[in-house]
Amino acid sequence: MLFEQKSKKNKARTGIINTLHGGIITPAFFPDATYGAIKSLSFSEAHNAGVREIVTTTLHLEMTVGSEFIGNFGGLHKFLNWNRPILTDSGGFQIFSLIHRKMQKLGRITDAGVTFEDPRTGKFKILTPEISQIIQHNLGSDIRVVLDEPALRTTSIKYLKEANRRTVEWAKRSKEIFLKLNGLTESDFDNPRVKRPLLCAVIQGGNVENLRKENAKALIDIGFDIYGFGGGLPMKDEKSWKNELPKGLDPEMLAFLADLIPQDKIRYGLGMGTPDDLRSSIECGWDIFDTVLPTRNARHGYLYVNAGDGDAHFNNYSVMHIKKEIYKKDIYPINKDSRIKDLREISRAYLRYLFKIGENEALRLATMNNLEFYSQLMEKAGHHH
Repeated sequence: MLFEQKSKKNKARTGIINTLHGGIITPAFFPDATYGAIKSLSFSEAHNAGVREIVTTTLHLEMTVGSEFIGNFGGLHKFLNWNRPILTDSGGFQIFSLIHRKMQKLGRITDAGVTFEDPRTGKFKILTPEISQIIQHNLGSDIRVVLDEPALRTTSIKYLKEANRRTVEWAKRSKEIFLKLNGLTESDFDNPRVKRPLLCAVIQGGNVENLRKENAKALIDIGFDIYGFGGGLPMKDEKSWKNELPKGLDPEMLAFLADLIPQDKIRYGLGMGTPDDLRSSIECGWDIFDTVLPTRNARHGYLYVNAGDGDAHFNNYSVMHIKKEIYKKDIYPINKDSRIKDLREISRAYLRYLFKIGENEALRLATMNNLEFYSQLMEKAGHHH
């Protein structure tokens, strides 16, 4: 792992993460290829938009295709025809949102693991730290995440402590099976010359500093390559006095946790976030990110553009709600500065029209626009320091 500090102005870092499928230049953004595909784009189109690494969802692949088949096929890179780095999640987040969403009826969490009902088949399944690693091993991903219990912001201290304890236990078990599956010893794991996948643990503890600190320390003692900020984005207040919207990102908590993670380790902001959130996170010293926002929002006709260009303005960027009437006769290109020919040449009026008639091409163009915007956001953040 190589990280060099180029600027004293803030804590932003640039570096390279070496993986079995090439180097990841940080800061880096991984778009979500949830089911092993980026919706409405081919991987070569995503690559043209600046995508160099992807994250995919362990559990979805296991339940739809089966990791054993993918393993026999020659691994996920071969199956997807993508030979750049792939990060797989542990599968935990999907299950926990399933359990919490359905008022705990769909499963339960014990020290052994999580039992849950497959919404597709109605059958009960179990996910343990070991099973999660075995699935990821079959997939052959470059970065693997250990199963943790994501404690969301609004939970009680008692529950947060319990989730922390379980997260540490599961991390130990995950690392043990990871070493076994890859035929490694603890000293191989610590030897930078040994080529192997990278392992990520996720730090929990909600919005409580001392619980985050305890959890971070316990996980750092076990020893991983990457440490994640888990449990969703830290928010300042659940509600602000002005309106019923969340008050926004809490950079203090982001910086506090980044500082607890050793300098030579990678810091991963799971599921972060808007362009402004990413900029704040990078300035606090976080290195890699994944979010569904650019692709999901593209499908709603919500395009990220340079500050001043769109119809809604934020700190460092603007948004074009392309379905709005104001774009009906807009002859300007989608993005005159794009590296992608279509985005430089196709008008906003035509893109709006494609959305209005429900043409798939609209989703393709909007998705390319947003992925290029996010890729360039990372490039700029890296250059500035």
